[in-house]
Amino acid sequence: MNRSGIRRRLAVIAATAGIAFGVAVAPPAAHAAPTGDGIVTIAKRELNDSSRNHEIPVNCTYYGGEMFGWPACGGRAGWGGGGSAYAWCAGFAKYVWREAGVTTAMSQINGYAASFKTYGLNNGTWHARGGSYVPRPGDAITFDWGNDGDVNHVGIVKSVSGTTLYTIEGNTSDRTASHTYYNYNSNSQIEGFTTAVGVTGGSTTPTEPERWVADVTGDGYHDLVARRTDGSLWLYSNNIVRDNGVPYSSGSSRQIGSGWSGADRIVNADVTGDGYTDLLLVKSDGSMILYPNNIVRDDGVPFSSPDSRVVGSGWGNFDRIVGADVTGDGYTDLVARKTDGTLWLYPNNIERDNGIPFSSSAARQIGSGWGGFDTLVGADVTGDGYTDLVGRKTDGTLLLYANNIVRDNGVPFSGYQQIGSGWGGFDTLVGADVTGDGYTDLVGRKTDGTLLLYANNIVRDNGVPFSGYQQIGSGWGGFNSIS
Repeated sequence: MNRSGIRRRLAVIAATAGIAFGVAVAPPAAHAAPTGDGIVTIAKRELNDSSRNHEIPVNCTYYGGEMFGWPACGGRAGWGGGGSAYAWCAGFAKYVWREAGVTTAMSQINGYAASFKTYGLNNGTWHARGGSYVPRPGDAITFDWGNDGDVNHVGIVKSVSGTTLYTIEGNTSDRTASHTYYNYNSNSQIEGFTTAVGVTGGSTTPTEPERWVADVTGDGYHDLVARRTDGSLWLYSNNIVRDNGVPYSSGSSRQIGSGWSGADRIVNADVTGDGYTDLLLVKSDGSMILYPNNIVRDDGVPFSSPDSRVVGSGWGNFDRIVGADVTGDGYTDLVARKTDGTLWLYPNNIERDNGIPFSSSAARQIGSGWGGFDTLVGADVTGDGYTDLVGRKTDGTLLLYANNIVRDNGVPFSGYQQIGSGWGGFDTLVGADVTGDGYTDLVGRKTDGTLLLYANNIVRDNGVPFSGYQQIGSGWGGFNSIS
């Protein structure tokens, strides 16, 4: 089940069933007084536990069995749930609280996201979004995806840095995942926060580097996916830390698919919002197919064909399609250029549009005169959480169009600055946070097959990124697509 978790129809079930799903659960052994940091420690532990940080389709989880005694499912001892009548985001959040030592009034949490708000209201620990309250580590965060008063998802607050909120959430496209919410206090889909009774401590400042995970392997470093001329698909993992600063070594590569020669274009985009980059395949007939990245549950092989589905048609009218989180909500949107030079934004409304992102009804024109670029790259160059556009003109000059959608009345990319020249020697440019610092770097392939990394040092280089480079590979001429 997807990230939206519990829908209104489930709230009706909850109202009629009360807490019958899981009252008779034996309490755990006594814990020390719970702390916010302790709750986050447990959430991180579960996030990284590959033996149970996911569901077995559909909605069969470790947390459903452990916390609520939902019917046994999936052939795994202790796992419970199954079927669309269950969702497990609340099971995950309650489990994390319990393991961290929360005991007071836990019976008030009945397995549905709305019960976390009820718990907070009953115990005086509820805080609505938009006020002066700063969420603390270990808080439960509740969501109303449709802005209709229906609390339908819950997660755990990991940390807050300024206006940016970091969470760990269960039931996120069938797995547990980290999420980042920029400008969280104005995000209408965040309903509010509940602190567990008795919790103390918990700094609001991150104790470790935080990053939005938007990569194939889910480790926070962007990998490369390359297609050979024979249609085979290869994954080059970014092992920059352990490979002496040189990412994408051939020793880290492996084939992850075949038969991809029928793709007219391949676009990388975290469509499902789970922090793992998916692939969008645009065929010559204009149809668009989504290949979700289910690397966790598919034995380490992402983009398997059984998970693919058609999500659109008529995309042959665009000569450039870029995956870019333009709106800053954590879901990758599409920016597409028509042959007449107009630029269009297709927001990713996968949650409220019945699982179909990029509906044409939500599309809008956001620019014109973009025909002079032979390359467009989506890249968060400024590090603010909104994807900018880097365009290369036919004369080799490089321009940065910062995404100021918030202050420019909802129209991104309204101004630009030149950030380089002499870039005509590359036949491929890819935006990727190679160094893992939260700023998107550029990877360029020259016509002789060498691969160069231009690190984004915008902060220390007076606002001009990509001023220096290092060679990180050779022999990349055998690929006709790199993303």
